[in-house]
Amino acid sequence: MSTRFLLSALFFSATVSCTTLPEPKFQKHEFPEDAFVEDVKRPYTKVGTVRSKVNFPSLDFNRDENYLCRNYYNKAVRDLVKMAKKSGADAVINVKSVVFLGDGRQESYSTPECADDGEEGQILTQGTAVKWTETEHSDQN
Repeated sequence: MSTRFLLSALFFSATVSCTTLPEPKFQKHEFPEDAFVEDVKRPYTKVGTVRSKVNFPSLDFNRDENYLCRNYYNKAVRDLVKMAKKSGADAVINVKSVVFLGDGRQESYSTPECADDGEEGQILTQGTAVKWTETEHSDQN
């Protein structure tokens, strides 16, 4: 009788203790208006280089890894703009994602490129912080 009780208690605890993984926290991020992937035609002065890094959970079964990479790339670019504005800049141009290779080399891309170890993803970005300069034509208008 005690063996039957022990087995039923074990079965009951095994079925009751099954849990699901918690849903990963997710917030959608948009690409900021004050960031530009390429150079711009508008006159500016360079303030300096800004860099950002965002780590994010990549074990999200509800979202594609490319979608996650783009979303957190947008967050990293927003962070670039925030840092640039703290330094007195108006915008960030030449935004790139940066990847460090196993042999120590570094590559930059104008598209989102993320690293992923299977559990956590990471995006590195850099850009040039700029301050818009006035042109002679704006005084005449």
